Amino acid sequence: MHAEHIIIIRFSAMGDVAMTLPVVYSLAKQYPDLRISVLSRPFARAFFESIAPNVDFMEADLKGEYKGIKGLNRLYRRLIAKHPTAVADFHNVLRTKFLRQRFHLDRIKTAHIDKHKEGKRLLCRRRNKVFVQQPTSFSNYQDVLKELGYPVRLSFQSIFPKEGGDLSTLSPVVGTKPSGCQWIGIAPFAAHQGKMYPQEKMERVIDLLVQRAPTCRIFLFGGGKKEKDILGRWAEKHSQCISQPQP
Repeated sequence: MHAEHIIIIRFSAMGDVAMTLPVVYSLAKQYPDLRISVLSRPFARAFFESIAPNVDFMEADLKGEYKGIKGLNRLYRRLIAKHPTAVADFHNVLRTKFLRQRFHLDRIKTAHIDKHKEGKRLLCRRRNKVFVQQPTSFSNYQDVLKELGYPVRLSFQSIFPKEGGDLSTLSPVVGTKPSGCQWIGIAPFAAHQGKMYPQEKMERVIDLLVQRAPTCRIFLFGGGKKEKDILGRWAEKHSQCISQPQP
């Protein structure tokens, strides 16, 4: 009989994947004999590869090697070779539904996230809003694990140990942080327009931060050329702002 091994799947953007970290960490600590594999896009490796001895990371290039149905079938063969005993779908999109179905046919227990879209729709509609508190992403992930037989309580505090992290490698990129100086990072963009704070209002937020904390440093982050151009214009207005610090 194989040891218990759960595969946790979450593709998507960086922020959504990062939100799984506290739950994965808590699962690893509370079930030290459970083998945990996190399947995500390549950029997410740094989040998970050192959080616990029983956690390993598996990357999937969905635009290259694992693109389309043939690619997903190739990915499935790679996953099933790991002999999982359970699969937690933290994403619940077409790709993960396809993989879930393959696992189901092989009698591997699966569970998927409930994103509570109807409750969110009622909360966000223009008229007759239904003001009901929606479950957090953390709670939604916990529910998936509970369904698979791994109830967890959140115990995550920080990606750094109690004694603090080694940030020395950042100094050549962003300089040394003086005592008492405030550093603020802002990543104002998202893949979907509805998830972003309006640009003109975000620019006003930066103006207010600079006015109220004139000694602070503000780091602006964005991935695409259009985003970098916008951040560059914002940074030109204030000497405290740095757009896209590079090593």
